[in-house]
Amino acid sequence: MRTLLRMLIVCAAAALLPSAQARAGQLGGGDFSTTPSVPSTASAPTSGWSLTPSLLYSRTWDDNVLLRAPGDQTVKDFINVINPRGELSYHGRLTDFSARYDGAFVLYRQSDTLNSYDQHGGLSGKRRLSKRNTLLFSADAQQSPTTQLLQFIGVPYIRVGSFTAGVSVGVDTAVNKRLTVVTSANFQQARFDKNQTFAILLLGGNSVGASVGLRERISARTTLTADFDAQHATIGAEGDVFDIVHGIAGIDHQLSEGIHVFAAGGFSRLNVSSFGPPRLGPSWRLGLSDHYRSTIIDLVYFRSYVPSFGFGGTMQNEEASASVKMPLSRRLYVQGIISRRNEDPLVFSFPQLRSIWIQGAIGYTTSTWVRIEGFYAGAHQTAGVPDLMLTHNQIGIQVIASKPMRIH
Repeated sequence: MRTLLRMLIVCAAAALLPSAQARAGQLGGGDFSTTPSVPSTASAPTSGWSLTPSLLYSRTWDDNVLLRAPGDQTVKDFINVINPRGELSYHGRLTDFSARYDGAFVLYRQSDTLNSYDQHGGLSGKRRLSKRNTLLFSADAQQSPTTQLLQFIGVPYIRVGSFTAGVSVGVDTAVNKRLTVVTSANFQQARFDKNQTFAILLLGGNSVGASVGLRERISARTTLTADFDAQHATIGAEGDVFDIVHGIAGIDHQLSEGIHVFAAGGFSRLNVSSFGPPRLGPSWRLGLSDHYRSTIIDLVYFRSYVPSFGFGGTMQNEEASASVKMPLSRRLYVQGIISRRNEDPLVFSFPQLRSIWIQGAIGYTTSTWVRIEGFYAGAHQTAGVPDLMLTHNQIGIQVIASKPMRIH
C-alpha cells in the first residue's frame, strides 16, 4: 500500500505542473523546473516574414529532484538549463503562419545521470478562404527522456522516455454580422518507454475528437456562447475505449474597457466502457479577466470529465487558478500564479488527488531584448491521506535574450 501511495503522489505532482504551463494567459508558457516564464513581448504583427531567435540560461536549486514521497530521502541539487529557441512567422493579407522550435539542455551538478535534452516543436496558422470562412490549423510534438513536460492529466513525473504529438484543423465561419461558428477536429497521442514499475500509471494511447463552438453577439458588450465536443480515446496496451461528450452554454460580458467576465454550465458524460456503466456529471467554466494598461489579472474555474493517458484512463478534473502580471516601474515587473486542482479517477478505486501549485517571478528588463528574472515554484500534493503530502520547491535566477528580426 505504501508503494502504491508513493506512485500516486508522484502522479499528482506531474499532473499539476505540466498543466499550468499549458494554460493560456498565465506566465508566458514556461516551466520553472526547466525554462521559467518569459513575459510576452507580442505586438501588432508586421507584414512579411520575421525570425525571433532566443536563448535562456537559468540556475535553479531544487529541493526534491526525484519527487520522492514523504518518508523517503529526498535528493537536492542545482540545475543549469541552456535553452535555445526560435520562431519563424509570416503575416500576410490572407495568411498567418508560425513555426516554433524549443530545445533545452538540462544539466545537474551532482545527479548528472539525469542530464537530458528536451525537444519541442510546433506549427500554427490560419488562411482566409473566403469572405466568411477562415481555415485554422495547429500541430505540435515533443520528445523527452522524462514525462515532466507532458501536458496530459494523470501522467506521473518520472524518468521514462516519452513522446507526444497533436494536430487540430478547423474552420471559423462568420454566418452573419452577429453569429460565428467554429468547427474543428483534433488528434492526440502519447507513447512511453516500457517500464514495469509504472505500467499501471503510464498507459499511453491516442484520442480523436471533434468540436463545435457558437458565438452570438447580442450587443456591443455581450455574447452568448455554446460549445459541444466529443472525444474517442483508446488507452493502454489493451486498447480500452473511453468516449466522453461535453455540452456547455453560457455568456461573455465586457463590464468595462478592461474587465471581461464569462460563465457557462452544462454536462460531461462518460459513455459505457469495459470498466463500468456511463457517468454523467456537471461541467462548469467561470472566469474574470482585468486588463488595465500593462497589468493583467485572470481568475478561472472549470470542471469537466477528461480522458487521461495515465492513471486509470479518465478523470473528473476540477481546477481554480488566479494569475497576475504587473509592472512596478518602466523596467521592473512581477508575475505570479496560484492554482488548486482536484482529480477524481472515474474507473479505478484510486485515492483522490489534491494539489496546490504556486509560481512567481520578479524581473528586470536590462534592454529591449534582454531580461533577468528571479523565480520560485512550489507544489504540494496529497493522495487520499492528508498527512502524506509531497512537497517540491524550486528557486533560481535566469537570463533571457530574445531579438525579433525582419526577413527581407
